[in-house]
Amino acid sequence: MTTYAGVATVENDHVPIRVDVDDEKITLVSGEVSIREWLAGDYQVIDLGSGEFVIESAKDSIAFLPDEPDRFAEGLQGEATPERESTGDTWEIRIGPPPRPLTLIGFWALAAVTAALGVWGALSLI
Repeated sequence: MTTYAGVATVENDHVPIRVDVDDEKITLVSGEVSIREWLAGDYQVIDLGSGEFVIESAKDSIAFLPDEPDRFAEGLQGEATPERESTGDTWEIRIGPPPRPLTLIGFWALAAVTAALGVWGALSLI
Protein backbone atom coordinates (compact mmCIF):
# COMPACT_ATOMS: atom_id res chain seq x y z
CA MET A 1 0.00 0.00 0.00
CA THR A 2 1.21 3.47 -0.89
CA THR A 3 0.15 6.54 1.08
CA TYR A 4 -0.14 10.13 -0.14
CA ALA A 5 -0.87 13.17 2.04
CA GLY A 6 -2.78 16.19 0.82
CA VAL A 7 -5.97 18.20 1.02
CA ALA A 8 -9.38 17.18 -0.31
CA THR A 9 -12.46 19.25 -0.96
CA VAL A 10 -15.36 17.47 0.72
CA GLU A 11 -18.75 19.22 0.77
CA ASN A 12 -17.05 22.62 0.16
CA ASP A 13 -14.61 22.12 3.06
CA HIS A 14 -10.86 21.67 2.69
CA VAL A 15 -9.94 18.60 4.71
CA PRO A 16 -6.40 17.30 5.29
CA ILE A 17 -6.46 13.67 4.22
CA ARG A 18 -4.32 10.65 3.50
CA VAL A 19 -4.96 8.61 0.36
CA ASP A 20 -4.05 4.92 0.64
CA VAL A 21 -3.72 3.15 -2.72
CA ASP A 22 -3.19 -0.55 -3.30
CA ASP A 23 -4.09 -3.04 -6.04
CA GLU A 24 -7.54 -3.73 -4.60
CA LYS A 25 -8.86 -0.32 -3.50
CA ILE A 26 -8.29 3.35 -2.79
CA THR A 27 -9.12 4.75 0.65
CA LEU A 28 -9.38 8.38 1.76
CA VAL A 29 -8.65 8.83 5.47
CA SER A 30 -9.03 11.98 7.58
CA GLY A 31 -7.36 11.59 10.95
CA GLU A 32 -8.26 8.03 11.84
CA VAL A 33 -11.64 8.03 10.04
CA SER A 34 -12.10 6.56 6.58
CA ILE A 35 -14.19 9.08 4.63
CA ARG A 36 -14.33 7.24 1.27
CA GLU A 37 -13.29 3.87 -0.07
CA TRP A 38 -13.63 2.48 -3.58
CA LEU A 39 -12.66 -0.88 -5.02
CA ALA A 40 -10.38 -1.02 -8.05
CA GLY A 41 -12.44 -0.47 -11.18
CA ASP A 42 -15.13 1.49 -9.33
CA TYR A 43 -13.24 4.79 -9.48
CA GLN A 44 -11.05 6.82 -11.77
CA VAL A 45 -8.47 9.50 -11.08
CA ILE A 46 -8.50 12.53 -13.36
CA ASP A 47 -5.35 14.63 -13.58
CA LEU A 48 -6.39 18.29 -13.93
CA GLY A 49 -2.83 19.17 -14.92
CA SER A 50 -2.23 21.79 -12.22
CA GLY A 51 -1.15 19.43 -9.46
CA GLU A 52 -4.80 18.79 -8.60
CA PHE A 53 -6.64 15.55 -9.19
CA VAL A 54 -10.25 14.47 -9.06
CA ILE A 55 -11.08 11.04 -7.68
CA GLU A 56 -14.51 10.06 -8.87
CA SER A 57 -16.88 7.15 -8.97
CA ALA A 58 -20.33 6.80 -10.50
CA LYS A 59 -21.91 8.49 -7.44
CA ASP A 60 -19.16 10.64 -5.92
CA SER A 61 -16.37 13.05 -6.83
CA ILE A 62 -13.65 14.50 -4.61
CA ALA A 63 -10.99 17.05 -5.57
CA PHE A 64 -7.57 16.10 -4.17
CA LEU A 65 -4.48 18.30 -3.98
CA PRO A 66 -1.58 16.05 -2.95
CA ASP A 67 1.43 17.45 -1.11
CA GLU A 68 3.60 15.79 -3.78
CA PRO A 69 1.62 15.84 -7.05
CA ASP A 70 4.40 14.31 -9.16
CA ARG A 71 4.84 11.41 -6.76
CA PHE A 72 1.06 10.84 -6.68
CA ALA A 73 0.83 10.85 -10.49
CA GLU A 74 3.77 8.45 -10.80
CA GLY A 75 2.39 6.20 -8.07
CA LEU A 76 -0.86 5.69 -9.93
CA GLN A 77 1.18 4.02 -12.72
CA GLY A 78 -0.94 5.29 -15.55
CA GLU A 79 -4.27 5.10 -13.73
CA ALA A 80 -4.71 8.88 -13.87
CA THR A 81 -6.43 10.10 -17.01
CA PRO A 82 -5.75 13.59 -18.33
CA GLU A 83 -8.46 16.22 -18.10
CA ARG A 84 -8.65 16.36 -21.86
CA GLU A 85 -8.59 13.22 -23.89
CA SER A 86 -8.13 13.22 -27.63
CA THR A 87 -10.75 11.18 -29.43
CA GLY A 88 -9.87 11.69 -33.07
CA ASP A 89 -10.66 15.23 -34.15
CA THR A 90 -12.64 16.10 -31.00
CA TRP A 91 -11.66 16.83 -27.41
CA GLU A 92 -13.50 15.76 -24.29
CA ILE A 93 -13.30 18.55 -21.70
CA ARG A 94 -14.32 17.87 -18.13
CA ILE A 95 -15.87 20.73 -16.20
CA GLY A 96 -14.52 21.55 -12.75
CA PRO A 97 -16.50 22.47 -9.65
CA PRO A 98 -18.69 25.60 -9.70
CA PRO A 99 -17.26 28.84 -8.31
CA ARG A 100 -17.74 29.55 -4.63
CA PRO A 101 -20.28 32.24 -3.59
CA LEU A 102 -17.55 34.63 -2.38
CA THR A 103 -15.84 34.38 -5.78
CA LEU A 104 -19.09 35.26 -7.54
CA ILE A 105 -19.71 38.22 -5.23
CA GLY A 106 -16.18 39.51 -5.86
CA PHE A 107 -16.57 39.08 -9.63
CA TRP A 108 -19.85 41.00 -9.80
CA ALA A 109 -18.58 43.73 -7.47
CA LEU A 110 -15.51 44.20 -9.69
CA ALA A 111 -17.72 44.22 -12.81
CA ALA A 112 -19.98 46.90 -11.26
CA VAL A 113 -17.02 49.11 -10.27
CA THR A 114 -15.50 48.74 -13.75
CA ALA A 115 -18.81 49.67 -15.40
CA ALA A 116 -19.21 52.71 -13.10
CA LEU A 117 -15.68 53.90 -13.92
CA GLY A 118 -16.40 53.43 -17.63
CA VAL A 119 -19.56 55.55 -17.42
CA TRP A 120 -17.73 58.18 -15.36
CA GLY A 121 -14.90 58.27 -17.93
CA ALA A 122 -17.37 58.57 -20.82
CA LEU A 123 -19.26 61.40 -19.07
CA SER A 124 -16.01 63.29 -18.43
CA LEU A 125 -15.37 63.36 -22.19
CA ILE A 126 -18.65 65.17 -22.84
